[in-house]
Amino acid sequence: MARYAFMKSLSLSVSVGGLLLAAMGPAQAASGDRIGESVVITNVVMADFAEKQRKLAKGDEVRQDESIEVNTDAQGEFRLDDETKLALGPGARLVLDKFVYDSDKKAGSIVVNMMKGAFRFITGAAAKTTYVINTPNASITVRGTIFDVYILPDRSVWVLLHEGALEATGKRNVCHVLERPGQLIRISDDGTVEKPVNWPQLPDNATVAFDTAFPFVTNAPAIDPNPILTRAMIVDGAFPPSEEKACLNPHPRFGVKKASTPRKAAPPAKKTKAAQKPVKPKRTASRPKNDDDDWGNGARGMDIVIGGGGIRIPNRGNYGGGGYGGGNRPSGGLRGR
Repeated sequence: MARYAFMKSLSLSVSVGGLLLAAMGPAQAASGDRIGESVVITNVVMADFAEKQRKLAKGDEVRQDESIEVNTDAQGEFRLDDETKLALGPGARLVLDKFVYDSDKKAGSIVVNMMKGAFRFITGAAAKTTYVINTPNASITVRGTIFDVYILPDRSVWVLLHEGALEATGKRNVCHVLERPGQLIRISDDGTVEKPVNWPQLPDNATVAFDTAFPFVTNAPAIDPNPILTRAMIVDGAFPPSEEKACLNPHPRFGVKKASTPRKAAPPAKKTKAAQKPVKPKRTASRPKNDDDDWGNGARGMDIVIGGGGIRIPNRGNYGGGGYGGGNRPSGGLRGR
């Protein structure tokens, strides 16, 4: 009888424990935990975790917080545990920053930091709002997307859409939607996100060869063997202009600084016994005759934030509501996926 009561109590404890674990939601992978594996490794691709380097081979696991760097004559392709796929071109480097995924609920948080080079990114089974792709000067959030990223030596970024839609938010907290496959967004080195354009209209597109910036267009990776767009379609750039739409899920990579908390004024000094002579106020400079109303009252029409040892004028302006659907594939004999 006592044994039966013990087993019943143990069963109840296990059941309650399971319910509690389920209620807690998806667990985040700890630093160094496996979150995926390599699919294709060509030449030398290195992984670096906790200052310990290892040379990757096909089938090797990749880990949370691990940095992956590709030699200039190499290429690497990876699959994460939620079926997200990544291809890294020659000289590319990224950090697998965060991986939280619940396979039952298709929920979590997946963050990848692209540092330099050329990439292809294909979303997996997780909800699309799960993904955040950081570049040196902007963040990209996705909607069922395949896209390429190229980070130039000056840290500006080109983003080429193949399928779906994405939003890019720069340092200046300006967000643009890219939803027409074949078009690109340029993010300048100061974090300015520009409007979608075709390849011929992309600023500075002559500074880097197309095949260097987007190697997976001309040589399809194993993770995406049936491309939607051809090189000729993108380079010719005959896609109609995109309608400007408001972002639904802007994700600023860099927040706007807040004003520092002013220090409390020091208490007034105690008066000494000796009488002090009153000091006559100095005469202030007269107001210029042709000046405007800003004289002596601070500039109008802008906010000035003082903090961190300097004066900064933050950018202003917000995007209103609105929405957009999934990306439309261009016409002209494109294959479905």
